[in-house]
Amino acid sequence: MTTAPWFKPALLRTLRAGYTQSDFLADLSAGLLVGVVALPLSMGLAIASGVKPEQGLYTAIIGGLIVALLGGSRVQVAGPAGAFVGICAAGVLTHGYIGLALATLMAGFILLGFGFLRLGKYIGYIPYPVVIGFTTGIALIIASTQLGPALGIADPAKVIPSFIGRLQHLCTRFDQIMSGCLVVAVATLAIIVLCRKISLKIPGALLAVIAGTLVVSSLGLSEQSIPTIGSKFKEISASFQLTNWTATLPDSAAWLAKASDVLGLAFGIALLVGVESLLCAVVADGMSGDRHDSDTELTAQGFANIASACFMGLPVTGVIARTSTNARAGAKSPISSIIHCLTVLAILLILAPLVKHIPLASLAGVLLSVCWYMAELPLWPRLFKSGGSDLALLVIACLITVFVDLIWAVGLGVLAGFIFLLIRKSSHPEKEEPETIEIQEGDAEVRLALSGHLHFGRAAEPRAVEARLKSGTLHLTLDFSHALFVDCSYAQALRELALHARKQGVTVRAVGLNGRSAADFDRFGLREVIAL
Repeated sequence: MTTAPWFKPALLRTLRAGYTQSDFLADLSAGLLVGVVALPLSMGLAIASGVKPEQGLYTAIIGGLIVALLGGSRVQVAGPAGAFVGICAAGVLTHGYIGLALATLMAGFILLGFGFLRLGKYIGYIPYPVVIGFTTGIALIIASTQLGPALGIADPAKVIPSFIGRLQHLCTRFDQIMSGCLVVAVATLAIIVLCRKISLKIPGALLAVIAGTLVVSSLGLSEQSIPTIGSKFKEISASFQLTNWTATLPDSAAWLAKASDVLGLAFGIALLVGVESLLCAVVADGMSGDRHDSDTELTAQGFANIASACFMGLPVTGVIARTSTNARAGAKSPISSIIHCLTVLAILLILAPLVKHIPLASLAGVLLSVCWYMAELPLWPRLFKSGGSDLALLVIACLITVFVDLIWAVGLGVLAGFIFLLIRKSSHPEKEEPETIEIQEGDAEVRLALSGHLHFGRAAEPRAVEARLKSGTLHLTLDFSHALFVDCSYAQALRELALHARKQGVTVRAVGLNGRSAADFDRFGLREVIAL
């Protein structure tokens, strides 16, 4: 089998390198675990996005399978993601599901263009504080949609698109809180947190949902006291359905008019899929020791979104939570992700009639736990401490995500990042150092000489060094003698490199720190992982 030189599926690479029975057993165990983890998350995200729960499962099965077969990352898992809840809910509210499906279809073709034009490396040029800011903003948006079900407060007659509007709706209806729903939601959160403390391999979300369903059903509580999926959606369909385009778009004129209406939404989805999937692939690389191919990943995401749109699905992207679970469970190849898709499919076919008994408060608890872990709150104190432009980027991205739009947050965040970079460079024009990275390899040492401004546009450089840390390497030396300053994004990349090296038993030290680079080294807490 031959492929284009820029298209290198990880599955093909894995099989060519040799795939053993022990690899399959590891993938089987990881895939089954991720499958049961994906089940409640996929349904919850679909409901939060304004569509039926089974549509989230369709997305996980179809989109996840295509990304597993064609993607550029070895252990990445794809499916519906929390990052899309806001944009999907707004799309359904404004254009209906067909409008969202058309935007997803168009986004798929845009992503194919990104992959063909080999733009993967450019999508990674997003400052780290912007990533943390919009991730936290997404978590706040999702949480605002799930507080109502967790408290038992009925949904408004008309969907409220704004964050403030949703909070106002809740604040004026505290007298409607149902104690049963609150108990179920809190118990769900408690089970998930407890399972994570015991072992990350325990599917806490699924166990919590099963426990909540069994308790509510055994006590014979009415749907009026604790609403279930069945009270909101009459039936859960286990049969896949093709999207009925012709009912809404009967002719070419209607297609063109609708395509024009959703063009901005399509670009937004494509950009978000690109950013989210490549960020997820970087996380997967750090956990698996592999190196993903960005352009292959974008191409696979393009095909996956086209297929998902045609089968009543939602936008597809790499999902960090499920990918992390997959990697920690010992996955060796994309076959684990294929098994995850088959697991979700089997559960859907066998247990679809029972899904309607799941309390909405249980799913709300699951999504609130997702919000807590994706908000990256432990990183905020470090970024606050760093201050300056990094803090500004963090706050700007978070606020614009919550109160305006995610795409504006990313676009303005990147623009502000470049402006701050130019300001930093102009602050010491008398110093001219080329922006280079030199790697010197000895018998037992790898030496990394860093020159010039170490900024977010170069944050991929340290990751390229990880492949040079061979089994005989004992020391990694970072030479800052010609470095002018270090920003938050580059500092995070150095932190990840140091942690990766330490896992391999390699000692990491820094030399040549002086002036601004020394101050930045301390400001970003790099002493915690890099010795002097």
